[in-house]
Amino acid sequence: MRGTIESADEPAALDLLRGMGLQDVAVTRARTPALRRPLGADDFIFFNEQLAALASSGIALEQGLRHLAKDIDSPRLRHTIDDVAAQLERGAPLDEAVAREAGNLPPLYGRVIRAGLAGGHLSSTLLNLSNHLRFLTHTRRLIVQALAYPGMVCLLAGGILCAILIWVVPSFEDIYLDFDVQLPRMTSLLILMSHYLPEILVVLGVAAAAVVLFYLFTLATAGGRALRERVVVGLPLLGRLVLDSMRARFLRGLAHGVQAGLPLPEALRLSAEAMGSSAGLSEAEAVARVVESGGTVMDATRKTKFVPPILGYVLQVCATPADAEQALIQLAEGYSSRAEHAQLVMRTWLPPAAIFVVGAFIALSILGVFLPLVSLVESVSG
Repeated sequence: MRGTIESADEPAALDLLRGMGLQDVAVTRARTPALRRPLGADDFIFFNEQLAALASSGIALEQGLRHLAKDIDSPRLRHTIDDVAAQLERGAPLDEAVAREAGNLPPLYGRVIRAGLAGGHLSSTLLNLSNHLRFLTHTRRLIVQALAYPGMVCLLAGGILCAILIWVVPSFEDIYLDFDVQLPRMTSLLILMSHYLPEILVVLGVAAAAVVLFYLFTLATAGGRALRERVVVGLPLLGRLVLDSMRARFLRGLAHGVQAGLPLPEALRLSAEAMGSSAGLSEAEAVARVVESGGTVMDATRKTKFVPPILGYVLQVCATPADAEQALIQLAEGYSSRAEHAQLVMRTWLPPAAIFVVGAFIALSILGVFLPLVSLVESVSG
């Protein structure tokens, strides 16, 4: 027999195994599994939507997943589906089976499924998640496409600027020193940059490496993912877009909970799990505790960010659960519309704004080099 057991060290593992009645046991420390990246966005959205379709069709999930895996071209996605189906066949609940695939699936995906199961709306919860992910994926591609051309121009401009600082600026510096020309601050800055160009390039390289390391850190740890979430939400336009999309998901999940007749604290927790945000989950937990202790939702949501502050007012003025459900759905549609408007603004203004910034940078660099020539020519002519 071979297997793996979790324990503090080898002696503790031996004690556990001997307590099971096993004899002649040899224990070796297992290798730490390599960090695996989750599935790509397209593969995960496909898996999530197929799971939603199976959940609404009434077919046994393990059987449906087995048939689904046969039609998958991606080996990694096929193996993930097979593993989930195998765990379901062994009697594991769906949310636990998904949680055990944390190396391939998003860390909070199991909680989203648990929220859908508890509220009796698994299919709609998963489709709500897919809509959110498609929206974010489209936004990410929009940003990449909008910045691709300005980015290439910026790289070209950086190369041209380095060439100017290496070969052009020193020659002009000698000329300006010979004629004792009063240099503008812009020109003085370019000359200073030419003196410290290697150090500047090293600093830029270290900054780029720090960005890459930060990105890897946010992928590998729960604290990193929470930090990345707060950084993204804090950005001027993109943050509003992401936050409004997450609020819309939260409100739709809460509407399902109200429709199912769940107590408000439980509905808040389940809808936050369906949102898939660690920060949103913490806020919803705090609001639920206030409600359980006898406080009002309006007081608890006055300073919340991921939980919409208007939620308390909406729940207080609605007389029946049906009214609350309708109001929450309309509020969710409002946040979705605002997120779509922010996406439209990005699509319209981001490319020209990026090109303008790059063009202004190039123009100022050239102007800084040749501006003292005007004073020099005027002095010679005089």
